[in-house]
Order: sequence, then structure tokens, then C-alpha cells
Amino acid sequence: MSTGLETSLYLHFPFCLRKCPYCDFASEPLDEAGGLAAARRYLDALAIELDLRAATDEFRGASVPTLYLGGGTPTVLPADWLAEIISRIKQRFALSPEAEITVEANPGTVDEEKIAALLAAGVNRVSLGVQSFSDAVLRALGRIHNAAEAEAAVQAARAAGCANLNLDLIYGIPNQSLEEWRETLQRALDLQPEHVATYALSVEPGTPLAADVETGRLPAPDDDLSADMYAASGELLCGAGYSHYEISNFARPGRESQHNRRYWANAEYLGLGASAHCYRGGLRWNNLPSQGVYTVWLERGRLPVARAEALSQRQRLGETLMLGLRRAEGVNEEEVANLCGIAPREAFSEEIDRLCSQGLLIAAAGDLRVPREKWFISNEVLAQFVP
Repeated sequence: MSTGLETSLYLHFPFCLRKCPYCDFASEPLDEAGGLAAARRYLDALAIELDLRAATDEFRGASVPTLYLGGGTPTVLPADWLAEIISRIKQRFALSPEAEITVEANPGTVDEEKIAALLAAGVNRVSLGVQSFSDAVLRALGRIHNAAEAEAAVQAARAAGCANLNLDLIYGIPNQSLEEWRETLQRALDLQPEHVATYALSVEPGTPLAADVETGRLPAPDDDLSADMYAASGELLCGAGYSHYEISNFARPGRESQHNRRYWANAEYLGLGASAHCYRGGLRWNNLPSQGVYTVWLERGRLPVARAEALSQRQRLGETLMLGLRRAEGVNEEEVANLCGIAPREAFSEEIDRLCSQGLLIAAAGDLRVPREKWFISNEVLAQFVP
């Protein structure tokens, strides 16, 4: 029975078929991690962590409005394993029939049968990591699929009965042209997804992509070209009836990601799995990143927390502004003050005034928002509120 507490829930599955050269997420190829035997141990450990957290005062009886299975690629695992953990969540938390339940998937790891099994288990939203509909770009990204296989994955999802589909796309890739990006957007539109997320490629330190850029084997992303690609995203997707409701996200009316909306509102959440993060009652903590070490700790009955901190009022305020200003509507200053116990201008008056004078922030009727024409450089705004 629900106790009135509410928390979103994220489960991390750190396995994939092949590590992409640009990826710095906590994930590794399934074969290198020890195959399905290691994955089974990991899932058993995940179940232990779920049980331990569900028994704590912070989470006992909590209502879960959104559940997100991410990675890695959760769908490299058998569908019945994922169904098993969803069933266990329903036993431990108040997960209503209306809850948004998302699973991340990649083309090459799903077919109609697997998606149908996930939908039967309660999944009602599929996020497909397409990234591009150009075979040349997909090869450059080190993806396991080609454009035809990406389209086949979408068709399999529809045939299975998926009525809420997101496509992830990446732009700003070395040697990618504006025309290639526009073609990818158009092919995505032809498939009529309910949601599209477009992300600029980030060259993360320590990745093979970063090494290729540093040695000159690949050119660094062109900021001006990336800006043109970002503008093309808004032009084509909004022109097709999608709402550009967050810096990187577009949705059909009523199909916004409810899980991500809660993140952007700085709502509380519980993360389970290796490297997963949690935020509850002014405390933030994250789990150990190694799936092997995470598994052993839980097999010994120990929660695998790597680091924890108590947030100050200013930190909580800064994060609320940094996240909320990603949304088209921005933030309401009074609502933020009620949530954080401190008003935005009590802690960031100088920054807000300067950003407004520079045209990077708009203050009107008690709201703060980043003007749409500045969204591509919004990190300049958001960085001002990093605690």
C-alpha cells in the first residue's frame, strides 16, 4: 500500500553487444563481462538491492509514477529476465497501471516477439537507439546495426503493439554533412514515432573517439555545423507537428517523456544497479560502477554505495534551476522557492541579472526561461547555476 511517498525508479543494465567508440557510460560488452551467466548473477544482485531499498524508511511503500530500464542495452538480456524484475518491482512498490514504463533498446537486439513479451510485462514505452539512418554514419559511430535494420526494429515494435516509441538520434558526428542529418530526420519522421530525442555528439575523455580526435584521425565536431543541424532539427520536427518541449527532445502532444520530465523538475528518484544514482530527502548517492564488484557486494548483503552527500539549500536550488531551465517553459520562481526553501534571487541574483542583460535568460511574470534562439548555447546559461 502506498504511504504517500513518491519516487521515480531507474534500473541500470550495464551490458551491450559492442561498446561504441563515443560511449563513456558504465557498460561493457556482454561477452567480455562473462556472458549470460554473469548477467544472471547481476540480475539476482539487482533484485537483492531492490528488496533492501524497498524495506528502508526512505522508500517503503513508495508510489512509483515512472520506471525506466536503461543501460547499456537492457534488451541484450532475455525478455523474461526483464519481465521478472518488473514483476518484482510491482510486488515491492505501488506501481500503478498508469505508470510510464520505458525500456531502452537497440536495433539488432529486439524483434517482434521480444517486444511483445516486454509489453505483456507492463512496458508501455520503447526508446530505440537508432542514432542515424545513414549507413556511413552508423559505421563511423561503431553501431551494430544499419539503417535497414533500424527501420525493421521500428516495424517490429509497431507489429508487437508498441504505441509509444522514442527514437534517439545523434548529430555533429565527424564527417557527417548537414544533408545527411536532414535525411536522417526525414526518415525518422516517415516512421512516425511519438517522440524524438536529438543529441549533439560529445567527445568524452578516455573514449576511443576522443583518442581519434586527439591524434587527428578524425576531425573534432564543428560547432557551427552542429548549430545548423540543431536548427534543422527544430525546423523539420516542429514543422511536422512535434513540440520542442525540452532542449533536446520533441514529442507529439501528450507523448512527452514523463520520466525525464521528473528529472528536469528535480523530483526524487531511486536508481538501482551498478553506477546508478539516487536522490531522496536532500541526500544524493551513487552505486559502485563495476558490475562485478556491485554484484559481489550485494551477494554479501551490502548496499553498494560508492559516494553520498547531503545537498545544501544552494546546491539544491542550483540543480533545480539548471535542470528546469532545459524545459521550454523554464521555471517558476515561486515554485522553485517553495521546493528548495530559498528563492532563486536570494542565491543567484547577480547571475540572473547578468544573463537577462545578455539576452540569454528571460524573466517575465515570475518565470525564468532560456529564449528558444539561445537553446543551442544553453550550457552557457545552465553552467551559471552549477553549485
